Amino acid sequence: MSRGLGITLVSVALFVACREQTDSGSQPVQLDPYASVIAPPSMIDEIVLLEGDMACVIDTYWYRVACTDPGGESFRFGKEGEGPGEFTDPTEVLRGPAGTIGVVDGRSNRLSMFSRSGEFVASTQGLQGIPGILTASGPSATDGTMATSFRQFGLSRGSGYSNVQAEIDTATGSVVWERTFPDEADVVDCSTPRPGSPRRQMGTGYDDGDGGLLFVTCYGEFLVWYADRDADEPGTIMRTTYVERYPTDEDVASELRFLNSIPPGRFRPDVDEEAIRARPQVWYGARVVDDERRFWAVSHWNASEVIPGLSYIDVFRLTEGGPEYAVTLQVADKVVGMDVLGNTLAVLVERDTGGVVRERRVDWYDVTDMAPQR
Repeated sequence: MSRGLGITLVSVALFVACREQTDSGSQPVQLDPYASVIAPPSMIDEIVLLEGDMACVIDTYWYRVACTDPGGESFRFGKEGEGPGEFTDPTEVLRGPAGTIGVVDGRSNRLSMFSRSGEFVASTQGLQGIPGILTASGPSATDGTMATSFRQFGLSRGSGYSNVQAEIDTATGSVVWERTFPDEADVVDCSTPRPGSPRRQMGTGYDDGDGGLLFVTCYGEFLVWYADRDADEPGTIMRTTYVERYPTDEDVASELRFLNSIPPGRFRPDVDEEAIRARPQVWYGARVVDDERRFWAVSHWNASEVIPGLSYIDVFRLTEGGPEYAVTLQVADKVVGMDVLGNTLAVLVERDTGGVVRERRVDWYDVTDMAPQR
């Protein structure tokens, strides 16, 4: 029951709930981790929290999932292969229903479920009716279903494909709901377009846990919230706080060092210090909607190669009136993945220790009383 919708900018102007959000001017709240454990090298930045603060990440080089708690107790499961409980290309890890752990295999497009201790339970044996690779919109599955999106080719005049938002049955892989949402340009007017960028879709929607979807548009400039995922128009469009946040001297110096390190003859972006300083910090980082309906988004770097010493996480409450900015948190190192469960924030970070491979760690933070839901 997929349906394409064309929403014009004229209709956006009529939204009663359309709001402007400016930077609050408040200083970020600095957090210190209460635990930190080394994580395996990986090409995937996914992390998921389980009950008891157990954090699981994907170890792509050994085709498995590695789980550890703040005390260092750990276990691993999975191996390379196409059989039950095996992976050819693990790309997503999620918190499943009844304490299970779900893993999406990108190459076979198969969802496998495991017990709380890593024993294989069942798999979809190939997702029925899904023509493209799944991308989970949040590290959770509830009541036996999972919010996700997949690419469907031949629907979009710009990129050649469309992102279809979907909800699937974790036991069978069958689609229980799907919808194609409009392009960004039909919903909002981006003030920070990227030169040469094709017409962009709104991307993957984040399941808000109450029948709605939250989209990040224009590289983080706007939040577009459909409180009802079947509504013709979004209930709220709001400008995020990042517009007022520009690179620090440390950010600028770090990016310049990276640009200057590019060997002669290789492509080097035509960017100077003035351009870097004038470019707002966008949300290229991890994002998640937690179990208390708070939206968390990392907003600290522009170049993926840059390893900053600090990361900033913007937190929004999802209220009846729409997303409401709450606080910005400051944590150590470069956050590449995160999850929040209850009062625990777990972040997967990279840090430059001078070696050939960047060190990865899982850091745990207590976020009690940080942006409580009202």
